Amino acid sequence: MNARTRKWFLGGGLLVAILLAGCAEQEPWEATQPTVGTITLKGRPLANAELAFFPEDETVPTLVRPRAKSTEDGKFTVWTYAQGDGAPLGRYKVTVVHHEVGLSRGTIIAKPNDLPKKYAKLQTTDILVHVAEGQPELPSIELR
Repeated sequence: MNARTRKWFLGGGLLVAILLAGCAEQEPWEATQPTVGTITLKGRPLANAELAFFPEDETVPTLVRPRAKSTEDGKFTVWTYAQGDGAPLGRYKVTVVHHEVGLSRGTIIAKPNDLPKKYAKLQTTDILVHVAEGQPELPSIELR
C-alpha cells in the first residue's frame, strides 16, 4: 500500500469514527420534557419553595437532579440542564424547603426552613411524582 492510499484509508477511518460517535444513542436522562406544577401549603399557594427531584431509577447519574422554585402563585417550572428545560422522564421523590428572607444588622439572611421537616429529607419525604411523556403538567403537590 502506498502512502497516498494509506492517507485515504486513515482519513476515511477517522471520518467513519466521527460519524459513528455522532450517531450514538442518547441516554434516557439526557433528554428532558418541559414540566410544570403547583405547590400549596394547607390549601394556599406556597411562594419561594425550593423543590429538588431525585430519580427513583438508581442508574441515573447523581448529577441529574431536576429542581424548581415556586412563584407567588405556587407555580413552578422544572429545570435540569438549563432554565425551564424540564425533567427526564421517570419517577421522582421530591424534597421541598422554604426559607423566609429577612434582615439582620443590615444584612440579608435566609431564616431556617419553616416547612415540616419530613419534606426536607429524601429519606422522609412522601412526595412522589411521575414525569410522563406527553404530560407536561404534574399533579398539584399539597403540603400539610
